[in-house]
Amino acid sequence: MVRNRDMNPQDPQADDWQASAESLLALEAEIPLLSAVREFTERAARARWFAELGEPIDPKTDNLARAYLDGLGFPDAEPLPVLNWDDALDASESGDLNSAAWEAEEQLRAALTDRVLEGVSEEGLGVMLAHLSAALAEPLAEMADEALMMADEPPDAIRDLAVGAAQQAAFGGALALAAAALEMADTDDQQAGQEALEHPLMMRYRLFELGRWPLALSGRSLNLF
Repeated sequence: MVRNRDMNPQDPQADDWQASAESLLALEAEIPLLSAVREFTERAARARWFAELGEPIDPKTDNLARAYLDGLGFPDAEPLPVLNWDDALDASESGDLNSAAWEAEEQLRAALTDRVLEGVSEEGLGVMLAHLSAALAEPLAEMADEALMMADEPPDAIRDLAVGAAQQAAFGGALALAAAALEMADTDDQQAGQEALEHPLMMRYRLFELGRWPLALSGRSLNLF
């Protein structure tokens, strides 16, 4: 099976997927769930990426972060504000790729990928994710640069980290939505749509959509830039 991690937006092989509008429409004719994901892509391209970095955590963001932590399996963790790019870089570099939180997200991605591949070919999933990556490449780069300029920070390695994290979050949200669309098509269960909105990977995407950047979970704190 192809895992989401194998389709990293930063991977040069992603350029091999040149998803034309015609190929997407042809796939949508056979697989309605891809239509839902295309709508998600259009919405993601208009999101307020990185617009609220370093701001205080308001109640809406706090509730969303806690829902994400609960769903991930860390109900005792708390969102902790990160105030500047230097601290964000420290937090992102100190994250443990073998931590329990990282493993939990990887398992969720793998489970969603397996579910989606029950209803769409690996080629179809590749086209879907390539289209999402291409649609977000320009707005993410522009908004990351704007956020860096507003903070009088030079564009260094953290820019690529931020863009890559945002792309990965969007991939997770798209997978959650695709899995729900497949579930609804198979069972005619509308509750699956609501469950997709409450999936931890969708919650993580929505934090980015609010202009934030959820960094590594350290101890009982989610570092939230």
